[in-house]
Amino acid sequence: MGVNRLIHSFDQALANLTLQFGAEKNRLISFLFHGLFAGADELASGAVDPQQAITVDMFRTLVGHFKSHSYRFISPLEILQGLAPEGKYILLTFDDGYYNNTRALPILEEFDIPAIFFISTGHVKKQKAFWWDVVYRECWKRPEQSSEMNRVVAAYKLLRTHEVEAHLKKAYGNNALRPVGDLDRPFSSSELRQFAKHKCVFLGNHTMDHAILSNYSRAEIYEQINGAQEDLKEITGQVPAIIAYPSGKVSIETQQIARDAGLSLGIGVRPGRNHLPIEMCSRDAMSLKRFTLWGNREIEQQCRVSRSGISLYRFFRELKHLGYAG
Repeated sequence: MGVNRLIHSFDQALANLTLQFGAEKNRLISFLFHGLFAGADELASGAVDPQQAITVDMFRTLVGHFKSHSYRFISPLEILQGLAPEGKYILLTFDDGYYNNTRALPILEEFDIPAIFFISTGHVKKQKAFWWDVVYRECWKRPEQSSEMNRVVAAYKLLRTHEVEAHLKKAYGNNALRPVGDLDRPFSSSELRQFAKHKCVFLGNHTMDHAILSNYSRAEIYEQINGAQEDLKEITGQVPAIIAYPSGKVSIETQQIARDAGLSLGIGVRPGRNHLPIEMCSRDAMSLKRFTLWGNREIEQQCRVSRSGISLYRFFRELKHLGYAG
């Protein structure tokens, strides 16, 4: 058994034990999603990077789990207004701005719950594919390159988005960033405008170009964040109060830049529960934690682990974060 699998098995056993005795309160649990897939055929299509490999049915399972355990699903506005410390809350989030996120709406409507959709506005305005989907698609076409994909993606994450896109156009032609269908494409401006009117939909900032902000200068970071604010106001009439930092890369300086751009909340990819109360514009408010759900592991068990106060996996991730943070 691999180390990661052993750690997850240990966490599952701990969760099953601790949830029998511990009272669940004073917590905000958030979950990260990207695309939503209809089923195995889409996941294996090669058209888009499956990333977490989450299907619509899996998403519904998560919602049903927390509803059955009396968690309240909230919007960013409710966080800004203040959450009761004795409560237990869920914040659903989708990153990037994939059109396929519309598949979440029937479930949100069925349970009458909100979700935040973090939009990379440059992709919407220019109708370009996300660069990691291009890498995945081209490697899928060329099986001999599949082993190189993780290395290539890791190297690209050290660059600014326009540099990555220039490399891809040089390697695969000027049309490399053209989406191939509804599965990999972002919203159009008119679709996003209509989507934003839905009562269950709240929008968030994900920079203009899905910019991994640790690769950018201070001026460029402000341009990426403030530009997305202005784009979303122009397209939808809404000005978000929350940002999701692409790839979770954030520093104290970046948090301050986000505040300067008018944002009161920020969220990354560190797994963990957020304890209440949350003081607005504080460091905790600008670096909320959230869990990533994985389609290759049992959904209900992942939900239970997220509710548990003890996790070996989260402990090691937090040690890693403390070594990175500055």
